[in-house]
Amino acid sequence: MKSLSQLNNLSLLNATISGDDIGLLDTVKVCVHGGIFLTTFLTYLIVVTVFHTAELRRNVRFVLLCQHCACVTSFNAVGTILHGLCALHVPINRLTCWVLFDFQVALGRGMGITLTLMALNTCLSILRPLHYPALLRRIRSSVMALAWFMALLNPVLFTVLACAQSSWAYVVELDPVCSTTLESPASRFSSLALVVFLVLLIMTSYVLIYMEGCRAGHFSRSNSSGRRTILIHMLQMILYLLPLVPIITRWKHNMAATVTNFVVFLVGQALSPVVYGLRCRELRAQLPYFLPRWTKVFQTCSDTTDCSSTETPTQPWNCNDLQNRD
Repeated sequence: MKSLSQLNNLSLLNATISGDDIGLLDTVKVCVHGGIFLTTFLTYLIVVTVFHTAELRRNVRFVLLCQHCACVTSFNAVGTILHGLCALHVPINRLTCWVLFDFQVALGRGMGITLTLMALNTCLSILRPLHYPALLRRIRSSVMALAWFMALLNPVLFTVLACAQSSWAYVVELDPVCSTTLESPASRFSSLALVVFLVLLIMTSYVLIYMEGCRAGHFSRSNSSGRRTILIHMLQMILYLLPLVPIITRWKHNMAATVTNFVVFLVGQALSPVVYGLRCRELRAQLPYFLPRWTKVFQTCSDTTDCSSTETPTQPWNCNDLQNRD
């Protein structure tokens, strides 16, 4: 009787993409992951700014933003390493492949969960502004722990089961296709169920935010910035969440469709630091104090050429206006 790991390898070998295309796909993934990894600079700026500014550090939404950006950066770093090893046909043992895949999947789940928690946090602060601070103090640590438990549960569980059902020699054997333990129907179904659950929570949160904004008059005809912010957030989440469905279900499509879906998925990730970080006035106002030293040279040069329009223009409504309306 074949072990769970052997069945998973067979499912990989029976994939719709041919063996020659797998090498090309790994090369494309390395290039795309590496390009998106350049957003590390934005992640660095956001994390340093938040944790060195007391007002931002006390705001749970910005703490979640830091976690989300760290997940995006780490996801692309691990993806670059993993697919780089596959593209170069570096001989690595099966357990190393499993661990790398598990780590990347956990980071990908972390991205979706932190996005959901940011939406829920904003919704709660708007709908229950008086009870929000006390409720946040009580459940903050528990929710954070539960979130990362959910992110790690699926990868760790199925890897432990695969190790338990396979011999140690098989686990440490060199794996030419760099397989994963997350190809079984049970693993894919649980991953898809989590994505659907997160999408429902996000959609519900933004519907409630929009309804409260309309009731309070924030989305009036003369103030379109609030509606624009909601639409931008929803577009970013669509670019991130929808491509996950074909990736998880292994939906049959050709090479061009696979690459396009993968690129859209990573572009949705790359937009997160901009959509949720740089568009917020509180964070953007503190960024100049934490820019690296080499950027000050360009700032000095622009000052000497009388480029005095360096102040951030005010906007009629931004991502924090509803939250701070009281």
